Amino acid sequence: MGLVMGFINRIKKAFSSKSEEEEVGEEEFHDPYQETMAEAFVERQQSVIDDAMNELESSVQKAKSEIAPKAASEYDVGEVEVLELLSEDEDREDHSEMNVIEHLSVEEIGGHLDSARIEGDLPKEIKF
Repeated sequence: MGLVMGFINRIKKAFSSKSEEEEVGEEEFHDPYQETMAEAFVERQQSVIDDAMNELESSVQKAKSEIAPKAASEYDVGEVEVLELLSEDEDREDHSEMNVIEHLSVEEIGGHLDSARIEGDLPKEIKF
């Protein structure tokens, strides 16, 4: 067994020394345009960042200058004191039924969905 191991070790040394010599002989490739490309990338990246920051700043200024939406006067009573909300003496208005339209029959609503296409289902009734 000792002879076989010695023979295998010699073969390993023979092949390993040749591969080391080949690896040492190779030179690392140096790209002459790498520095200029890196600088151009940094400039493009900075311009994208600047554009994004300018857009964010302009949208913040637009949001500040926009007029606040008004509440519907039918539903909003304006400024109310806390004591007025807690008092039980006054009659409170119920706004839950405001602007509700009651239909006595379906025919009053109309057939606005008659021309609608049925998608994702069978277009006709199936009888078994």
